[in-house]
Amino acid sequence: AVIRPSQDSQMGFSLPTRIMEVLVRNGDFVKKGQLLIRGDDAEDVANLESQRTRAASNATVERARAALDLAELEFQRTTEASQRGGATPQELDRARLTMAQQRAAWEAEKINQTLEELQVDRLASRVEKARVIAPYDGIIDNVAVDVGQVVRETDPVVRLVVIDPLWVDVPAPTEETVALGTKAGDKAWLLVTTGGRPRVVEGTVINVSPVADSASRTRRVRVELPNPEGAGRLVAGEPVFARLRAPEPGWDAAAGAAGSGGLRADAAGVGVTTTGGTQR
Repeated sequence: AVIRPSQDSQMGFSLPTRIMEVLVRNGDFVKKGQLLIRGDDAEDVANLESQRTRAASNATVERARAALDLAELEFQRTTEASQRGGATPQELDRARLTMAQQRAAWEAEKINQTLEELQVDRLASRVEKARVIAPYDGIIDNVAVDVGQVVRETDPVVRLVVIDPLWVDVPAPTEETVALGTKAGDKAWLLVTTGGRPRVVEGTVINVSPVADSASRTRRVRVELPNPEGAGRLVAGEPVFARLRAPEPGWDAAAGAAGSGGLRADAAGVGVTTTGGTQR
């Protein structure tokens, strides 16, 4: 099998843009939510700030509320005057309709204010489309653009990976996984080469595919293994040999003696064979 990052994202923009800022370099560790690359967002940012100003002001709502208060007051006084014979029925009806009209206008302004606030979210979303932001903590593997470059929405601009932990998708023989009852939480052993020397690293099965490949008679067993910083840290992309039961003593030494070109091991741990055919 092959070691690979547990998370691996080739990221880009969701619309064509010009690169304005590249804020990271290859090998940088970044945090979730960190801005990595910024496209041409000047116009969108200006529109967003303008909209925020409009949304923050509820002057039109207050003006409509004041007009309603005045209409209610006039209706009350017209009603009192009508009771004393000082206002005609037509004047009373006019005051009532004016009050109803101002109430409707106030309700409409409240709706418009809500729409203005929602418009802020829409414009903020457009600004985000011109920015590449880290979706999780990780390491920058590759920055593929420079400032001033024009990119399309299909162009990858940066690759972000997580290499602690690492994943290995083992194409294990189906009959062996059934015989062993392989399941999430089981241990797995991986033979890796670091610094020119083979060694065995212990990992944990995190997933067993419920579907087998009929051609190869295998099923995917995903193994997770820790990969802290320091001497002997594993490199994603390197090949490994996996076992689903504990290896016999000397498995790593036998593999080292066999050489990188002649090593073969099955997923269940049947054994190691050299190019000369000597089996251990």
